[in-house]
Amino acid sequence: MWHKVVTSATLVAVAGVALLAGWWLYDIGKVRGVIELKSLRTQQAVQEKRNRKLAKDNKVLREQLAILERSSQIDRKAAQDVKDDLGQLEMELQAAREEIEFYRGIVAPGDVQSGLRIHRFSLESGTGVGEYHYDLVLTQLKRNDRYVTGVVDWKVAGLMLGEPGELALAGITHPAVKQLKFRFRYFQELAGSITLPEGFVPEKVILEVIPDGKSKLPSVRQAFDWYASGS
Repeated sequence: MWHKVVTSATLVAVAGVALLAGWWLYDIGKVRGVIELKSLRTQQAVQEKRNRKLAKDNKVLREQLAILERSSQIDRKAAQDVKDDLGQLEMELQAAREEIEFYRGIVAPGDVQSGLRIHRFSLESGTGVGEYHYDLVLTQLKRNDRYVTGVVDWKVAGLMLGEPGELALAGITHPAVKQLKFRFRYFQELAGSITLPEGFVPEKVILEVIPDGKSKLPSVRQAFDWYASGS
């Protein structure tokens, strides 16, 4: 009888500890989520402030350029310098606007459908023969109250010695990487390098974002035309 009482008390104690531990982990996750969201909003505010400054500088440069072009004694070099500065400033302004839209889409996505998204994918030529650097940004909209984990499957479609073919990620990475792994709540950037074999002409990159079963999110498959800046 005494043994049964001790066993019951032990079970109750274990259940109580498990319940407290579960509540503690949930509370920590909730606090981390608030901190991460606050950080994203801060980054968005910084980008918006930078955007306003760039727009103001842009206006000043345009006014200077107009004065130089109207002057009877035009300083050609000064006018060209202002034009160059204006072009660079407009590129920075566009980049700032894109960053603002990126953060706004995560913090306040509006009426867009929830789930995983491929926010950005780009390629840049490397220094070696057939070498390219990739930059992939994944986002999770509306459901970012929890972490999502999974893998990204890669395929590069093109022509190998004139014949259609596909290359898997494992065949173009060193050391070989079969799939890219991800784990994030709001967004994650995945970057690295690939090397295409000699004689292969790339045409498309086919990406498939596959979340694990616990996420209960559909996979995302998207094809990108091959374009590498700097090539």
